[in-house]
Amino acid sequence: MSRLSPKKKPAKVERVAASASVPASGGGNLTFKVLVILLAGLFIYAPVFHGGWLWDDDQEITASQVLPDPNGLVKIWKGEAGADYFPLKTTVQWLFFRVNGADPTGWHLLNISLHLICALLVWRLFERLGIRQAWLGGLLFCIHPILAESVGWVSELKNTLSLALLLVSMLAWVAFDERKKESGYGWALVFFVAAILCKTSVVMFPFALLLFCWWKRGKIARPDILRSVPFFLISLVMGLITIHFQFGRAIGTETIPVGGLLSRTATAGMAILFYFYKCVWPFGLLPIYPRWEVDPPSLIQFLPWPVMAAVLFWLWTKRNTWGRDVLFGLGFFLISLFPILGFITMSYMRITWVADHFVYLPILGLIGLATWTAGYAYEKAEPEPRRYLFGLGLVIFAVLTIHSHRYAGIFVNEYEMWTHTLKSNPNAWQAHSRLGKTMLERGDNDAAFYHISESVRLRPDLAETHNNYGAMLEKKGDIEAALEQLRTAVRIESRVNVYRVNLGSLLVRMGKYQEGGEVYETLLKAEPNNPTFLCNYGVSLFFLGRNDEAIDSFQKALKVNPDLKDAKENLAAALKKKSGQKDAPAAQSQTPAPGAGLIDSGSAVKLFGN
Repeated sequence: MSRLSPKKKPAKVERVAASASVPASGGGNLTFKVLVILLAGLFIYAPVFHGGWLWDDDQEITASQVLPDPNGLVKIWKGEAGADYFPLKTTVQWLFFRVNGADPTGWHLLNISLHLICALLVWRLFERLGIRQAWLGGLLFCIHPILAESVGWVSELKNTLSLALLLVSMLAWVAFDERKKESGYGWALVFFVAAILCKTSVVMFPFALLLFCWWKRGKIARPDILRSVPFFLISLVMGLITIHFQFGRAIGTETIPVGGLLSRTATAGMAILFYFYKCVWPFGLLPIYPRWEVDPPSLIQFLPWPVMAAVLFWLWTKRNTWGRDVLFGLGFFLISLFPILGFITMSYMRITWVADHFVYLPILGLIGLATWTAGYAYEKAEPEPRRYLFGLGLVIFAVLTIHSHRYAGIFVNEYEMWTHTLKSNPNAWQAHSRLGKTMLERGDNDAAFYHISESVRLRPDLAETHNNYGAMLEKKGDIEAALEQLRTAVRIESRVNVYRVNLGSLLVRMGKYQEGGEVYETLLKAEPNNPTFLCNYGVSLFFLGRNDEAIDSFQKALKVNPDLKDAKENLAAALKKKSGQKDAPAAQSQTPAPGAGLIDSGSAVKLFGN
């Protein structure tokens, strides 16, 4: 996006290097601009400085098995750290956990700091591209409300970290393209690899590189294609790995109703217009948007495609002048959106089709266009109109900053987040599910029961909702109904162990030792050295009169985890029974842990209480 010229340029003319076209900022002016960006960002995200954990932050941080593990790095790079394979991002988390632990304040400050770094890098990139008033682009990126979800939600550290690395890669590529120094190419490749190992959303970057070459020279030459080949190979490999992990872990056996090719095409077209609209008019933002029905799609749902085609064709006819700059910005936006449009099934599509955190990278194209337009209009305006443009800019800055500050406030905790969501999207089943869990933790059982009941009503096809409903029913004392809900959860998702664990635990606590033992036998086939499974299986064997087998199971559990208290106590009781002592204490079942699940896989059932 170079400076716009009123004269028509032939397509073969190369864009002028930024260093020759954009004056460098003065020292004092530079300091002022940096302070404006930093202070605006700190003001906006002040509400989440001491915010809590949200949504899947537990899986990312608090319940992670690898972050507190001193040997976790090996597991991270072997792909044993979660549902996705983002090893560099998880490595950064592992290192930060060594310093900060599970204190949410430190994690929030880390994510906010990365966002501010991204804003400064956006400014620098736009300046290198020759965009007038480039610092406005960095400021707009810093304060844009649609980015608040990525900054206020710790799990989206993968967004802020990957984009910071990708922006450095972009800067290195621009420097290489201008100076033809091989070191610039090498650094561009290195930082791209780092970015894609943090989040695969940057997978379309090679196409963006070719788009840059076309924008700068009006064509894509053979050397441009050859230089892009390593980037394409990296994207291909990491893309396939991501798809493998999505279907193998994140999605699993769950059926996500996305429909066929026609439905996906309709979804993608509407998603593009939705993202464009929300980036331009960032009001009415939600953590979960209503999911439109596209199976089967209606004819009008395909309308975005001919509209976009007509706009792009018109811009193509202007490609020798200002149209090339607009095509560059829109092209980057569209290219970067492609992976999350629904052509490839993602686990998030079980919730909704679109989400604010998906545009953290694509929005750069639109912000670049906005900055280019504002900078050109301001510098070409006469003194009197320029004052009005300056005033308009201040108003826009103030409105967006205040709006972002208020919206960031909903990410302070899950209660605020889901209450805000349900006001505008009352059919968001996961919002009901998560809010129900939150209300249960607050001791409001009636509200918790209502929201979790709603989640089952809205999504009776999901094991997760039945599992959570079972937890609430047990809380209310309806044990048989709770058991049926857990059985339903296992029928729906037989390969997800957590539901089977919850079912087995409840069966043992209810005294249904035969069925409970069969559940744990199945679990132990998948995880034969799980000490909790071994302990709970031993409890079933004990009460089925198979005491020697129970002792063996408890001993195996203690061999894996010598500190498992319940296994120690259970082994002592079983040995006491074997010795023929008759004063063994009465059996006692463990009560379920509070929360959306009945009991997690780290909890063992006790044979006897003290």
